[in-house]
Amino acid sequence: AAGGARGGGGGGGVAGSSCGGRCFGPEGVHGLPSPSWYAIAAAAPFFHLCIFVPLPLLLLVFVMRVQDLWAVTVAPPTVHGAEPEISLDLFRPNFFTLLQQRASGDLYLLPLVEGVLYEWLAVCIATLVRLLLYYADVDEKACPPMARYLIRGVRYAYSALFTLHIWLYCSLAMMVCCWVVLAAALDPTRFLAFGTAILTTVSAVAWWTSAMMRAARRFRAWVRTALDRMLHTRASRLAALEEVSRACLGRVSEAV
Repeated sequence: AAGGARGGGGGGGVAGSSCGGRCFGPEGVHGLPSPSWYAIAAAAPFFHLCIFVPLPLLLLVFVMRVQDLWAVTVAPPTVHGAEPEISLDLFRPNFFTLLQQRASGDLYLLPLVEGVLYEWLAVCIATLVRLLLYYADVDEKACPPMARYLIRGVRYAYSALFTLHIWLYCSLAMMVCCWVVLAAALDPTRFLAFGTAILTTVSAVAWWTSAMMRAARRFRAWVRTALDRMLHTRASRLAALEEVSRACLGRVSEAV
């Protein structure tokens, strides 16, 4: 109604405005959301999921590659009565058979791979719960005390879990980089290029970080010096004004 009044009184809602209901906004024709609003509302959670869920798949792909190399090279035929699992087992026609074999202990995963797998599943489930809570837009002030504490607990728990996840991701990445550098020393013909690239990247990042820190310290010293000069000039002017005012008051008192 307010939009119709602003648009000249004809029609109702946004339909009476100058854009004819086709503008970018939460309301379209006859007060319904416009297609652009639906597109933005669907794109926001999609990009959230793309950031928080598929990216950890890289870590999962790496650890499954480690599992494959171990299973086809140095693993015995059976480990504690179980067959070493490989990545091709994930693409079986019946996926539930794979789950049953894992539950029964017929397939063996390395402890590192199994821990990363469970951690990835926990992060994905926690991310979905956190996104649901975020897009629900719950008003904490209108909630009961127990619900308010529960919402805050979910937020803090997800923050701690995601921090742990990032720490694990960076730790494994650094461990891989260290092994590649060691492999470059043991087999230069295959890994020298990768080791050189890692060392160059680390050296460049360290050099640029130290250079930026030195520039920041110089800039801070320059700003502090400029402020000190400005304050010193203002203080000198104030002192001169005080001397002039005292001299004027003295002359006035002598004249009186």
